[in-house]
Amino acid sequence: MTPERTQVEADILKFVASRCPNYPGLALDTDLLEEGLLDSLLLIDVIFQIEERYGIKLGGEHVGPAHFRSPAAIVDLVMSQVASARA
Repeated sequence: MTPERTQVEADILKFVASRCPNYPGLALDTDLLEEGLLDSLLLIDVIFQIEERYGIKLGGEHVGPAHFRSPAAIVDLVMSQVASARA
């Protein structure tokens, strides 16, 4: 079953916020790179969380700034990969 986008948005925001407790203004459009919030540890944590939670596997082509710049970009990646996996 494909997850609802609103649920994926809530999941991603909650997860990223839990790893960035000193940044209270986190929103879907927060630039994680510009704000200095996305480091290699958070990136690995997010990838692991996505793969475990949604049953998808992210390849090297998915790991880059375009897909992880903001929570919204992460949600877009999850939704596209879940749709591809279900097709």
